[in-house]
This record gives sequence, C-alpha cells and structure tokens, in this order.
Amino acid sequence: VGRRDPAQRLVGLMGSEVATAQPVQRYLSDLGGKLHLEPGERREILRELQLHVEDRTQDLMAAGYSRESAQDLAVRALGDSGSIASELYEVQSRGSWLHTVLAVIPHLLMSLLFALHQWTTPGWVVFVLLVAAAISVIGWKRGRPGWAYPWLGYCLVAPMVSWGLALSVVGYGAWGIVTGGSLPLSLPIYGASFAYFALSLWLVIRFVSRVAKPDWLMASLAILPSPFLGYWFYFFYSSKGTLLSDDRALLEVDSTVSAVFLIAAIATAVFFRVGRRTIRVALLMITAPSMTILAWLSYQGGPDRIAVFGIAVVSLVVLFIPALFDAQRGRVQDPAAPLRQSKSTAG
Repeated sequence: VGRRDPAQRLVGLMGSEVATAQPVQRYLSDLGGKLHLEPGERREILRELQLHVEDRTQDLMAAGYSRESAQDLAVRALGDSGSIASELYEVQSRGSWLHTVLAVIPHLLMSLLFALHQWTTPGWVVFVLLVAAAISVIGWKRGRPGWAYPWLGYCLVAPMVSWGLALSVVGYGAWGIVTGGSLPLSLPIYGASFAYFALSLWLVIRFVSRVAKPDWLMASLAILPSPFLGYWFYFFYSSKGTLLSDDRALLEVDSTVSAVFLIAAIATAVFFRVGRRTIRVALLMITAPSMTILAWLSYQGGPDRIAVFGIAVVSLVVLFIPALFDAQRGRVQDPAAPLRQSKSTAG
C-alpha cells in the first residue's frame, strides 16, 4: 500500500472524527505522562507514533478491516505504554561522553576548591559561583540539556548560605525572648531577616518547580550536593572557632569535603552513562545520604545510629522534593498538540 506524504496524512488525520478515536488519544496521553523527556523530544516521539498508527491503520483498512478495528489493532501493536516509555527514556536520556564530562566539571571544581584549601579565599569562591551561574544561564537558554543541571544546583549555594544567616538571626532573637524577655537586636533586623527568608524560599521553590518540569529526576540530580552542603554549613558555623584556630583540623575537614565532591562527580558520571531510570533513582538514593553520612562520621569522630539514620532520612527527603512538585503538578500530555503544531506548519 502506497504511503501518503506526512502533511497529507496529518491533515487527513485532523480532519477525520474517526481518526481521533479515543483509544489513540488515551494511549498517547498515557505514554506522554510516562515519558520523562524534554518537551521537544516528547512532542517529536508522540508525533512519530501518531503517524505510525495512522499508517498502520491505513494498511489494515486496505486489508479489509473497519477503521475502528484497524485503529484498535494498530494501537495494540505498539505494546504496553509503560514498557515503551521506559525503553524510549533509556535510549533518549543516556548522555554522551561530552555531556558527561560537562556535567561532572562543577563537582570537580568544588573538589579542587577544598583540596587546594581555597574555599576560605572569597575571590575564588565568588569566581566559581559566577562560572556556575553563567554556564547555568547558557544551558537554560539552550533548552536545559542534561549536563546543565549540576551547574544549576550550585546556583542554590548562595541562597542556602543567606538562609542560614537569616535563620540564625531569627533564632537568636527567639532565644533572647525566651531567656531574657527582650530582643538582642532591633526589631527591623528581625523583620528584614524573616522577610528575606520568606521571599528567597518562594523564589527557590519556583526555581525547583520549573527545573522539575521535564523530569524530576534531573532536578534531584541538580540538588544532589544540597543535603551535604546544608550539613557542612551547620558544622562549620558551629565549629568555626576551633577550625580557624587549628590548621590541622581545617586540613582534615577540607580533605573530607574534597572526597565528598569527588563522590558526587563519580555518581553524576554513572548517572549520565546509565540510561535505565530505576538504576538512576537507586544511585541518587544511595549517594545523597552517603555523602552526608561520610562527612558526619569524619567530623564527629564516630558512628551514632540515631544520628546516621536521621541524616539519611533528611537527605532523602531533600532529594525527593522535586518528585513532590512533579506529583502535584501532574504530567498530562495532550497527544493532539504535536498534530496541531504539524498542521499549522504544513498549512
């Protein structure tokens, strides 16, 4: 049976009520919801599948089947939508070696920053954060390729530090009221600190929700170092007097931090080279708490089951925050969208 030109097939498909039968719509909508890829890739895949179903429908109709039966058989021939989505994700999401290298560079930069003990030099810290911000902007403008997500994650470092400072001011004021009945600092300082924390928290939530849109797993990869960084800031803030006065202790802390970022780099490389989604989820679930627990064991000088368990739980909660945004938003895919786009292009 001869094939029609793609534009003719699309126009014919859009112009026929039967061609937009519920089985095809349901299948593509279900598949689109399970296809955790960038919007452009998802649209292209769904468009190709829609055209394939129409071609197969035409073949079966030429063989004597009714249009309804032909469409039903064509959809069944595609297979289970979940299996198809998993196979497509594994093929499409696996990163090239170039993208893998680009993705691990921010972790390597952070590792070097601590290995060379340059994190106490404000100029180097600002330089690394500015590089991360610039590359993140470039990646965002280029459609957020996978390698850009680790860079995006380090853009949250500055808000995390400022949050800690703002919360410490608010906490200091609350403690002053409880113990002394008065605020240690002026009221406008506490108001400004609380307002800043609320505003920056809202901005970060908006940012994470945007990043999680195509695939929450990529957003989780972006915030992979966040649990460890949160613990490290707390540890340094509570021990800075001892650390800054003891060069040997500071060097030991720097060595541990450098090793932790190397672990993040290795996990990121494996993440990009392994396309299977279940393995990626397991990798992040193991890596995030391991990074923080390693630091805790090194800094505290010994294991404690309750502390280790608590750190692991907090790390996993932070890691799966993007999944909550994804579940709340819902990922309903309109299978007719790519057809409408193609029709307008053809017309």
